[in-house]
Amino acid sequence: MHLMKKVKAGVLLYALLMAAIFSLLLQFYLSRVIATQRQNQFQLAASQAYLMAELTQDLAKGNSGQFTFNYGSSTYQKENQQLLIEVHLKSGQFYHYHFKEEGDKTKDKIAERNSKKEKTTPEESKKDRSFRTHN
Repeated sequence: MHLMKKVKAGVLLYALLMAAIFSLLLQFYLSRVIATQRQNQFQLAASQAYLMAELTQDLAKGNSGQFTFNYGSSTYQKENQQLLIEVHLKSGQFYHYHFKEEGDKTKDKIAERNSKKEKTTPEESKKDRSFRTHN
């Protein structure tokens, strides 16, 4: 009779040990999932803020101004050949960006290059590539 009680206690201790190990693994897994989700949210917010800053850079016309977007607002100010942009998201986060101010000639060159890329057809671009590789 005494031997039977020890066996039952051993099984109970084994079950408790396995439950504790399982709960620790589950807790570790859930904490990793939550950390990954938070990191993805921060990356999404940073990407949205940077996109708004780039749009603000393209749309900036005066020495200072403000733009409002769906996900927040941005303010800009030109100082010493730099464009300082501050982005405030609706979630409460804010980001600061510094862009080097481009001259009018540089903007014209970029626009010209982009328009040439859009006008070429895929067949023309293949011919251009083959011509460039043979020379």
